[in-house]
Amino acid sequence: MSFRIRSQKDLEIKLQGLHKPDSFNNSLEQYPTDPALAAHVAVTAYLDGNISGKSIADLGCGFGVLACAAAMLGASHVVAIEIDPVQASKAVQNCREYPVSVINSDVYEMKERVDTTLMNPPFGSVNPHSDQIFLSRAVEFSSHVYSIHNEKSSDFVREFLSAKGKIKREEKVSILVPRMYSHHTREYMKIPAVFFSTDVM
Repeated sequence: MSFRIRSQKDLEIKLQGLHKPDSFNNSLEQYPTDPALAAHVAVTAYLDGNISGKSIADLGCGFGVLACAAAMLGASHVVAIEIDPVQASKAVQNCREYPVSVINSDVYEMKERVDTTLMNPPFGSVNPHSDQIFLSRAVEFSSHVYSIHNEKSSDFVREFLSAKGKIKREEKVSILVPRMYSHHTREYMKIPAVFFSTDVM
């Protein structure tokens, strides 16, 4: 593995050191990918041969955890798209040592074709079907898609991705999030999610 990353745990530890924004925007369904899950997703893609030396996109990159993970594992170049300027500025700060281009824009501004997309898009709970927008864009310009989704949307995501390519992996995971919004009542909570990897036809 590249950038002195020796193991998934080593990558997780490095991702824990990234700078995070002081606040998040619930209307954009900002639930950051925790370092353990980000490391798992990135290492899975790496072991599939879809990171090292490859061009990568991170759609809805937040403060850049998946983008940085891909770069740390030897991606040749990463394009990170984030609509929120606060999150995007943190992504720039976190990724400045790596071959990552952060674009403060919505996903429709992604014009470049890449080998692989890694993403934890909005779940579509606050803004219905927002996850579909990210999926549609990802399969348009990448050959391999690694994405995290609300467990409740598993059937929809499976059907969508099956029509676009071959699903190689469907794994139940959880996103560990701290108390971020006023409606949260616990210091930490686990959000049930599902991790898909797909080879696009």
